Amino acid sequence: MTTWTDEMKESVSKQWLNPFVVLDYKNEIVGVYRNSKQCERESEFGFSSMGIRNCLNKKTKSHRGFQFIRISVDEYLEYVGE
Repeated sequence: MTTWTDEMKESVSKQWLNPFVVLDYKNEIVGVYRNSKQCERESEFGFSSMGIRNCLNKKTKSHRGFQFIRISVDEYLEYVGE
């Protein structure tokens, strides 16, 4: 059995592209992320990846007062400048 290191987890996470934007209560964009794990690691708001996925799958409307909206890969690449 292999023990996963943080580097291994991050390299696998970077392969999955499920982009979305995060909107605050004023409907202003506060972040653009490639997947829920990146958002969980890099966000200063303390999001959980399960809460994010629940919002993206329309099970809940918001997580910690923020909305999460799926975007296309092309829109994601425009936001991050790649």
